[in-house]
Amino acid sequence: MSKTFEVNYSVLKKNKLVHGSVMIKSVEDKKEIVKSAKLDVSTKERVFIQRVKILGFKPNLSI
Repeated sequence: MSKTFEVNYSVLKKNKLVHGSVMIKSVEDKKEIVKSAKLDVSTKERVFIQRVKILGFKPNLSI
């Protein structure tokens, strides 16, 4: 069963740190959540996936 998670991230973009969060729908597997979040963030911020650092995540209880 999949859940929704709020994932906080940090990205180095144009020599500036950018912090943000994204919502990820995933199974409760830490590796799968991090992998999906890195892919989504790299696409959203238009940076290489290696520049994305996942700071943490938690289940979103409001949905």
